[in-house]
Parts: sequence; structure tokens; C-alpha cells
Amino acid sequence: MAALLQFSGGPELYHRYKHGSSTGIPYAENKIEAYSSRTINCLRASWNMCFYLSPIITILLYRRGMLTSADGLPYMAKVVSVALGVYYLAHLTRGVGRMSNSSYKRFAAELRQVQNGSLPRSTLAKYDFTFTHWPVRYSLKNKSSAPNIKRKAANRRLTFSEKIQELPTNLLSFLAAHSFGRWMIYPGSTSLLNAMIEPALLAGRVRLVENYDGQRNKLETPEGNHIDTIFIDKRHEGSDNGNVLVITCEGNAAFYEAGCMEAPLSNGYSILGWNHPGFGSSTGTPYPDQEHNAIDTVVQFALNELNFPVEQIIFFSWSIGGFSSTWAAANYPECKALILDATFDDIKALAKNRMPHWLDNVVEKTIDDYFDLDNAYWLNQYDGPVRVIRRTQDEMISLDPADIRTNRGNQLLLKMLARRYPDIFNAQAASLVIEFLALAEARKDLFLLEHSVVGDSCQETLQSLAEAAGQSIPLRGGDSLSQPAKNQISLYLADKYMSDLTSTHCTPLPSEMFQLPWQLDCSDELKMNNPVT
Repeated sequence: MAALLQFSGGPELYHRYKHGSSTGIPYAENKIEAYSSRTINCLRASWNMCFYLSPIITILLYRRGMLTSADGLPYMAKVVSVALGVYYLAHLTRGVGRMSNSSYKRFAAELRQVQNGSLPRSTLAKYDFTFTHWPVRYSLKNKSSAPNIKRKAANRRLTFSEKIQELPTNLLSFLAAHSFGRWMIYPGSTSLLNAMIEPALLAGRVRLVENYDGQRNKLETPEGNHIDTIFIDKRHEGSDNGNVLVITCEGNAAFYEAGCMEAPLSNGYSILGWNHPGFGSSTGTPYPDQEHNAIDTVVQFALNELNFPVEQIIFFSWSIGGFSSTWAAANYPECKALILDATFDDIKALAKNRMPHWLDNVVEKTIDDYFDLDNAYWLNQYDGPVRVIRRTQDEMISLDPADIRTNRGNQLLLKMLARRYPDIFNAQAASLVIEFLALAEARKDLFLLEHSVVGDSCQETLQSLAEAAGQSIPLRGGDSLSQPAKNQISLYLADKYMSDLTSTHCTPLPSEMFQLPWQLDCSDELKMNNPVT
């Protein structure tokens, strides 16, 4: 009986990877396992549907008297009891099937030997199975954050009377943040979506492991969340790019199994991909603190276990992943570069744009208290090389998809330029840059020509300012420049920092678009670096 319970509660085995001379094959269930697994999956899917439709179901049950009549509650209790009975019986019968399956018995034996230390952890690299049973490779649990970690200042403390006045708004924002608000901002964290795309995620992992020798690892954050990661090592290939690690940060419904790593991977970089808390096999919930701890654990793993120096790490993000990557760059400012693809300055404007205007106060309160995804704030805590990629037909981060002027990537760039070049990027220059950003790609060169923007001249002026000031970002000393010169340099900077891609939000980034950023090097040598392609 003990063996039956152990097999019925054991991990699900999905796939055996190519390992040595073996051939990668999906795990084959026998008939008992197959029927039991279908029953379990059906009941899980039903529970997920009931959970997300619970407000509607509750109203229907109430209107039919099921919550108020003497017979209603006992009847519902019987239905739930039968469902639970079938669910646990299916687990037991699946255990019987696993006990008669030689492939599963071999896997279970090796898993036990790894757990008791008689086999190395690498033995499990040939299997894909339930992530909850994976051994932890690297942990920061119960470890305090480093003293130099940056945190955003808390909102103003309210008086008692103000708290009473805002109680209804606070209650609504709490309910929104813990229900549909999180589902809308991070749909990839919903169990329903994860269940629907599980086969696609498995196929993506199989491809990364078998084609690129990806190494899947389980990391533990300070609060105990488990983060699913994959590492593709290109250092052995001998190229300079292989010695650089790109840490990818995915979008709000994207996963490393099918996300943004293709562009850097095709350029020969080493890759470390990870899934947000609550995404795929990662545990937790993608609230800002958990997001920060997750990316911090990933970076610490790269530094301490994979042995990449921070100077050889690029943070690359797509969409909402910009929140994680900008925070990481702000806290690891010696990193090689930060590349932001199709991201925004602050989620508040986008959230308000998608909700009724009469809910503006609730939306603002929810964002401020629970989802303060202020990418521009964190970007402006980082002084290193930045590349912003804007999708010209972006339907997700534009207030009006038909108007490129409403793309929030524009605001991200403007806020960065205002902070990095405060004496040059004044109101008049900003107005000209906004006009420049509204142009189609084909007209930009003509616009620069019309305003006499000469790259070499702008570069020399910036270089002389840096040499005179003897400092880095923010660059001071441009007050003495004429307004036309400030306009020209501002346009030059906008053109250097931002690249346009004619596409919608979810189009994969072409490999040729993944380039290291232009930067003004204000180190001891004070040299100007050209774009690295």
C-alpha cells in the first residue's frame, strides 16, 4: 500500500530527452495511467473554470436557491464529495498503472537515488517531469537582500482620517488586484492559461534541451518561490558572443519555452531564460517584490554558479519584462547592456486606457499599491548602455494603435533623455524629438537632414562636454550651447538610443535587430563607442 501511495503521488513524467546515445521519446502511459490522467486533467480543468467563473456561478446558484434552501447546500456538498472521491480514486488507479510501467519505475528509482545522494543530480537531466519534484540548484531562501539593493520609495503615509475616506477605494483596489487585475496584467500567471498551453511549453523545452543542450535548473528565491530556468551555454564554441550571457525577461503571457530568446540565441550568445513567478512551472505570484526577488536570484545564480562576470551580462526584455530587466540593470549597473524591446514607461497610463474612466481612481490606487510597474523610474537609476526597440504597429503599448505618437515607448525614451542630458534636452528640444518620433522610418533621415544633424559633429560635442565635466551620466555642461545645437544633439541621441521595427507587438524580433547599444563612454579614457553590430 505504501508503494502504491508513493507512485500515485509521485511526479508526472513527460519526456525522456536525448541523452548520450539514446533517442528522445515522449513518455508512453499504459491504458490505466492514460484513463486516470484524463480524469484528473478533466477535473482540474473543471475546477479552474469554476474558479474563474465563480462570481457568475455564485449568482446563478443564489438565484436558483441553491445557497439558501434547506436542500441546496447538502446537494452541493454531495456533488463536491463525489468529485473529490473520483479525483483521489483516479490518483490511486494511476499509481497502479505506474507500478506496472517499466519506464516509470526506472525513472522513479533514479529520482529516489538522486534524492538520497547515491546518484548525481545530472542524472535527472535526461527526464522532463513535474517541476515540484526537481531538486533546487541554487537558493537564496531566508537570506537577506544585499545592502546596496535599490528599492523604490514608499508612497506617502496617510493620516487616520484619510484612510477612512479612502477605505472604499482601498477595498475595491484590493479586490481588483487579487482577481481580474492580476489576470489582466499577467495573464500568464493564471492556472487556466498554463493548463491550456502546457503541451506547447513541453515541446518548447524539448527543443531547447535537445537542440541546444539546454540545462534546466530550479532556483529558490528569498521568500521560497521556485523559479524555472534554462541555461544554454555557448562558451565552448569559441566566439566572443558566447562569452556574454543574455538574461531574457519575458512578456506578460510569454515563457522561456516560447519567448524572446531566439534573437540573441541565433547571434551566438549564451542564454539564461526564466519564467515569472506563477508562470509555467515557476511558483508564486508576479507582484513587484516577488518579481524583484526572482530576477535577483537569477542574476546571483549567473554570477555565483554559472561564473559569468557582471560585465559580461546583458539584460534583454520584451514587453512587461522591461520591469524586471530595468530593475536588474539599476541594481547591477556594471552590466554590459540593457536592451528593451516593445516596452513602456509606466503601466498606469495603459491600464487606465483599457478601463472605464469612472474607474480611474480605483485603477490608479491598484497600480500604486500592487502593480507599480514604473519602468522609467528604474531605467533612470541606470547609467549604462541602453537600446530601446519600438514596434511601429504596436497594438499593446499604444493608447491608440493607429497613432505611433501614443506608443509608450516614446515616453520611456523622453524620460531617459531628460534625465541623462538635462542641460541639452530642454522643452524645445523635446518638442522636436516628439515630432521626430511621430515620423515613419522612411522620413526620419530627411528630417535629420533638414535640421542639419551631423553625426560626427554631435559626437564630438558630446565628447568635449564629457571631457570638460569629467563625469558620467547625467551629463552636465550643455547650457552654453545654442538652441539649434541642443536640438541637433537631442535628435541625434533619440536616433541612436531608439530603433524602429515595422511590426506588431507579438512579432518575434529578427536576429539582425539584436545589437549592442550605442553609448557615450564616460570612463577614464572618455572615448565615444560606435554601435556594435
